[in-house]
Parts: sequence; C-alpha cells; structure tokens
Amino acid sequence: MIIFFTKEIHGDYAFLIGDEARHCSKVLRKRVGDNIIFTDGNGYFYTGRLTNVDKNNCKVSVMEKKKVEEKPYKLSIAISPLKNPARFDWFVEKAVEIGIDSITPLICQRTEKKNIKAARINNIIISASKQSLKAKFPVLNSSVSFNEFIENTNPENTFLAHLNKKSVYLGKIDMHENEVVLLIGPEGDFTDEEISIAMQSGIKTVTLGSSRLRTETAGVVACQIINTVYEMGK
Repeated sequence: MIIFFTKEIHGDYAFLIGDEARHCSKVLRKRVGDNIIFTDGNGYFYTGRLTNVDKNNCKVSVMEKKKVEEKPYKLSIAISPLKNPARFDWFVEKAVEIGIDSITPLICQRTEKKNIKAARINNIIISASKQSLKAKFPVLNSSVSFNEFIENTNPENTFLAHLNKKSVYLGKIDMHENEVVLLIGPEGDFTDEEISIAMQSGIKTVTLGSSRLRTETAGVVACQIINTVYEMGK
C-alpha cells in the first residue's frame, strides 16, 4: 500500500503539493479518477479520489476518513546529535519505523555536533512514517541541554542508558503510566557529572545489554526493547 501525506485537508477536499504531488503524478502516474490513500500525520487515514492531477498540486475528493487506534503507550527518546549526520539520520529512520513518539536532540558535555537540520530530519520522519504505514507521525522537539532536560522531565518514567553492572536491563524496568522517556548519550557516553546529576534527580540508569553500542545503535535497540515489552503484554 502506498500512502501520501498532506496537511492541506479542507472539508471534502485535500491537496497534495510539492514532492507529494510530483510523486503522485510523475512517478506513480496517477490520473483523474484514481483512488489514493493519504494521512494527515495526526492519526487519520483518508481515502480519496483524484479530481485534478498536476506536477505541483493534486486535488483529491475525500471519500472516507478513518482514525487509527493509537498504541497504549508512549516512547520518547532524548539522544545526542552525532558528529556524522548520516548516522543520526539512520537512527531517526529506524526508530520511526520501529515505533517512537518523540525525538529530542540532547546536547551533552561530550556532544561534538550541537546543531541538526530540523527540516531534513522532519522529511526523514515523514518518509519513514509513510514507509511503515503510520498515521500518527513522531514529533521532533527542539534541541535542549542535558541539564534543562533533566530539570523538566518526570523522573518516575525517565531512564538513562548507561553500561554498568548496577544498571537494570531496560526490558525489566517498572514502567509508570505507560510512558517511557529514555536518555541516550553521545559518542564517549555521558560524563560522570551528568550521570550523577540524573541520579540525584531520581532518574534511574538502565542497560541495553552487555555490548557497548554506538549512540545511534543504542537508540534503535531501545526502541525495539520497549516496543517488544509492550507487544508481549507487559
């Protein structure tokens, strides 16, 4: 199934614009009268019929609107940007496909690259959401410093991924209110000071297994663990 994305939905009509219109008209060669499926990224799938097809703007008559049932839990990851942007892009793509609700670029003491290209990341989120047939798209939050994030998060459901013998395996934690917020550090890991600050605020450390993982790999593994725990009915 191929789905399109648009925010331009006005009553009985919707409009595909830009890349979505070009993909519809030039790549897939859709014609007037063809039916398509599209989403608003806010939890709804629509079925519509093309009434006008142009490389820059396709008009769609809305035939059906269906709300997709949301999963009963939320997963948010605050993760350090990476020196190599392609590796961060890879994390975003795979995390969206597996299942994540929000991503926050976390600026830590050892974060080497403190800026991300939000427009590019949002395009990756849209593409990966469409690829994995999601009607509810994850949110990309603004970058935030480690200390500010700690000050504004609920320690009851926030966990810091850290490889040490005293950390509990992520899949065995007590998850409060069906919501998990996970912190993933930069290349070189969190500093001892950051770990101390987090623990003093009530945040617990967790491990993702016995292997030392790259930042982007840790983010993807964490997504898989949390989704698997809930899908198995914890």
